[in-house]
Amino acid sequence: MVVNVLQRRRKGVGIVVELEQEDRPSPWNKQWAFAAMDHARRNYDSCFMVRRRIPEVLDEEELRSRRKDALELANELIAVRLTEVPAGEPTTPVALYLGTVLTDAFELGGMLKFNVHQGMTVMQRSESGKNNFFPAIQISGRLKEEPSEKEATRAEALVRVVNEPKFTPAADGDAVAIVVHLANNPGMVERSLEDARKGCADIRGRVARCRAALVLDSGPGNIPENRNDFELVVRRVYTSWRKWVENNPQYAGLQPRLFLAAPASIGFALGWLFGHTVSIVPHPERR
Repeated sequence: MVVNVLQRRRKGVGIVVELEQEDRPSPWNKQWAFAAMDHARRNYDSCFMVRRRIPEVLDEEELRSRRKDALELANELIAVRLTEVPAGEPTTPVALYLGTVLTDAFELGGMLKFNVHQGMTVMQRSESGKNNFFPAIQISGRLKEEPSEKEATRAEALVRVVNEPKFTPAADGDAVAIVVHLANNPGMVERSLEDARKGCADIRGRVARCRAALVLDSGPGNIPENRNDFELVVRRVYTSWRKWVENNPQYAGLQPRLFLAAPASIGFALGWLFGHTVSIVPHPERR
C-alpha cells in the first residue's frame, strides 16, 4: 500500500517505509508509522508511505522468498514515486524513515545503492525524548572516507577495533565474521563469535562457519544522537573493514558475513556501502 500526502512545506520528499512480518513482533509499535508520517508531513512538501506486511508462513525458504519480494517491491515503489513527486529532479532532498528490522534495512540499503537521487538522508527515531526523529546519515560517497587526523580521536572513542577478539576460528570455515556492536546490547559480541565458530545461516539461508573475525565495539551506551557522530561511526566501520581486508590477504577467498547490532539508519548505510559483497546474519531470535 502506498499513501501519498502533498503538503506545502520545505522542498523535499519524505519517504516512510514500514515492513512487518506477521508471525514475529514488529520492531516498532503501531504509533511509529503515524509519528513518522507526521514528522515528514510537517517538514517536507511531499511525503508518502510504503507499507508491506509479510504473511505468516511455516516454510523458511518460502518466508525468505516472500521477504525478498516485499523488499524488492518497496524498492520499486520508492523509485517510481520519486519520479512522480513535484520537483523530482535528482538533487531533490530525500528523507528516508525506516520501520524495518535491521536485516531488512541493510538489504534495502544494498538495493538502493545505485539510486540516482542525490542527498538522501536517513532519519533515526530518537531515544532521548527530545525529538521524534533526527537526520542521522546523509548517503553519499563521503561515507567511504577514512576519518581525518582531526577526527581520528573521536572515531576511536565512538568505536573500538578489538585487536585480539576472544574467537576460536573454525579451521575448515569458508567465511569471515564482521561483528559490529553499536547498540548497547550486552553479550552480543560473544554470542556472535560463538555462532560464527559453530556455523549459522545468513539472511539468504546459506550456512557457513567462520575462519577469521573482525570485531568493532562501541561499548555500553548509545551513539550520541547527531549526524556527525552517526556518519563518523559508519566511516569508522567501513574503513576498518577495508583495512582489515588489505592487511589479511590470506582470507581474500572467504565470504564476509556481518553480525550487526545498530540503529536501522546505520544498517541501511552499511548495506548501501557493502551490501553487494557482504551478507548479513539475522539476530538469533529472528532466524
